Amino acid sequence: MNNRELLDKMDGLLRQADFAENRIAAILTENQDLHAKNKRLELNLRTQRKELDVLKEEFKTLQLQRALSGHPDARHQAKLKINQFIREIDQCLAQLQE
Repeated sequence: MNNRELLDKMDGLLRQADFAENRIAAILTENQDLHAKNKRLELNLRTQRKELDVLKEEFKTLQLQRALSGHPDARHQAKLKINQFIREIDQCLAQLQE
């Protein structure tokens, strides 16, 4: 191989190295962007879960208020809910005894 061929080969290798370097930089930037987006989504998910828990508690409270209002259907639902709570407490006690 003469000097010209070596220079051409070296030039080609330099271009490939530059391309690889640019590609790596782009991938690293994309990776950082995805990490930031993931953190935002995780925060959003935690916030929505908290809101859901609050709404569930409000719903339970409303159901209990309705049950205490004296409506026959509501009273029946309240009795069912109380029975469910008692069963859950019994299960917890059974697990504690194990």
